[in-house]
Amino acid sequence: MIKIILISLFSALFIYGFFRPFTSVFSRLFLFSGSLLGILSVIGIEQTDKIANFVGVGRGADLFVYLSLLTVFLFISYTINRFETLNERISILSRSIALSEIKRNKE
Repeated sequence: MIKIILISLFSALFIYGFFRPFTSVFSRLFLFSGSLLGILSVIGIEQTDKIANFVGVGRGADLFVYLSLLTVFLFISYTINRFETLNERISILSRSIALSEIKRNKE
């Protein structure tokens, strides 16, 4: 029973990834890979081995590790991208404040 609930939840998250408007490709890939990783962790080792053999990976545990690494790297990339965007916005804002301070001091 709990497997059905968890698979349904991860499947819903995967489908949600298609409809949600993301600002970054990394966040979409993060949601997709995390959902697939969750589904693989729930369905069991026999099915995971079958999927791994179909994809060309030796064992299901190896596939799980590869997808985990992919998810971690996507999260790191997304976080770095987000920090760079925030730094750019902070720079623009601080320049704007500095220019307005100069104008106010001249008057």
